[in-house]
Amino acid sequence: MFATAVTLALFGFVLTMVVDVIRRDGRKILAAFEGRSWASSPTSGRPVTIRFSQPRRAAEQVRGRPALRAAA
Repeated sequence: MFATAVTLALFGFVLTMVVDVIRRDGRKILAAFEGRSWASSPTSGRPVTIRFSQPRRAAEQVRGRPALRAAA
């Protein structure tokens, strides 16, 4: 009896989620079934500017005295 109630609750939850997705994205789903993709159509937005900067030079490596390098 408990397993039946849990199964029915799970089916009800899944059905609610499917109905919500269809209500929200129904036009997209129908367009996909007809072979028209909404993702392929360009969207209007503001243009993006990409700026490239010169890389910073790495600090010059300071060589230590041979005696100090061996200790490291």
